[in-house]
Amino acid sequence: MIISDPVHPELYKLTKIMIIDDVRANTLLLEKLFTLEGYSNISVIDDPERALQAIQEEAPEVLLLDLNMPTVSGFDILMRLNEQKSPLVSSVIIITAYQDSVFLHRALRLGVRDFLTKPFDPVEIVHKVKLLTEANQQRRLQEAQTRHVESLLQQHIFELEELQQEYVQRLLQTMKHKDNETGKHLLRISNYVYILAKRMGLDENACHKLKLASALHDIGKLSIPDHILHKEGKLTAEEFEVIKEHTTKGAALLAGSRNGVLILAESIALTHHEKWDGSGYPQALRGEEIPLEGRITAVCDVFDALISKRSYKAAWSGEEALAELQRQSGLHFDPEVVRAFSDVYAEILNIRDKWLD
Repeated sequence: MIISDPVHPELYKLTKIMIIDDVRANTLLLEKLFTLEGYSNISVIDDPERALQAIQEEAPEVLLLDLNMPTVSGFDILMRLNEQKSPLVSSVIIITAYQDSVFLHRALRLGVRDFLTKPFDPVEIVHKVKLLTEANQQRRLQEAQTRHVESLLQQHIFELEELQQEYVQRLLQTMKHKDNETGKHLLRISNYVYILAKRMGLDENACHKLKLASALHDIGKLSIPDHILHKEGKLTAEEFEVIKEHTTKGAALLAGSRNGVLILAESIALTHHEKWDGSGYPQALRGEEIPLEGRITAVCDVFDALISKRSYKAAWSGEEALAELQRQSGLHFDPEVVRAFSDVYAEILNIRDKWLD
């Protein structure tokens, strides 16, 4: 529910007002004037050398400031507030005897809200302070509404992300029934990809999406006949051509979505077997023609395949697998991705050890 309470007509009288003027007669007059009008939170500073410290300590909401003061002028105070990027600058009302437009223009450039000219009109002062404090209250109300909307939006995003993750997990459960090699392998791949993407400078949101999307890189295997997918021993040339179809079939299964994760997953499914030198499949893409998500997933997928035991091979050590990635840098893999993978190799091993088969 969005905050929509109107500003109470008397709340402005609780506003913290600070008056800075070295002429004690002026501050006494202003203090008495605001007291008679019902203001109860008034601070008076008649020593300009104390002004900046008092502003910092008391945090006024409206500042009535004289320009012409000895030692520390009103301009000095304004410039310091600007240096500090203080929001108080927009709540300053200048009280001055200056008539020269040069001085007034300078104050405006420093961000002051309004002017009062000495000798001042009490009715005008009260009216301008009231308008300013009501405007400040309205601004705070709008800021509270904005924070509330942002909170609701963040909660909505969180709920969508939870739904997104559940959707991916359910797809993975389906894949597990099809391919007995996809269980912890997919957990490792998605976490490798996340760490590697962070190392390559992608922002947190992009890394999180890649983590989810990369887990679906082999979803096309759902369309591959079991007698080929689970064959013991080496595949024939014809069978390998069928296996290669998991890239295009996976992309077809994921195509047409407007969801950012599934759009990435489609790209990864299609391109994670492309090679930097153009000798990969299914499109023989070369170099940066291969999307970054495909290049990242390819390195992680091959590394995990090398360190995993299969019916046709023993598991390689992590060091052997890393050395193979480095040998294939510029051939199978994007050299930049291999360098980044090497940089986070210790973290990759931690992931591997956490989700051993």
